[in-house]
Amino acid sequence: MAEQISSLLRRSVRQLADEVPASYQLTLDTLGPLVVALDVDDDHFSLTGGHQLVVADGEPVSANVRITTSRATILDVLDANVGLRDAVDAGTVGVRGSLDDVLRVHDTLRAYVHAAVRAPTQAGLLDALRESSP
Repeated sequence: MAEQISSLLRRSVRQLADEVPASYQLTLDTLGPLVVALDVDDDHFSLTGGHQLVVADGEPVSANVRITTSRATILDVLDANVGLRDAVDAGTVGVRGSLDDVLRVHDTLRAYVHAAVRAPTQAGLLDALRESSP
């Protein structure tokens, strides 16, 4: 069975904190106290900032931003088969929230990606993401 995206993200966040603490801190600082609800296929979870990045299963009580997508779309964006903007325009990535919060989450995503490419164990998580992809 495919490992849930929430589980992969939880592992990723822990690895970033251990392997690239300055980049992890930048990601945390960029997100600030926002709560992001994520719906990836049938996996519903949230990412919360504050004192640490926390990935929690289930629906948050409230969220500043909600992102809806699929595992296949995540891989398409990571593999540069489609740009993030194009995925949003095509409706394969849905984003809801105030403009300021959405821009902050976008900046957080950029900081996260910059951190992930510097952390040696992240490649293994990408492999795990691919293993269970159709």
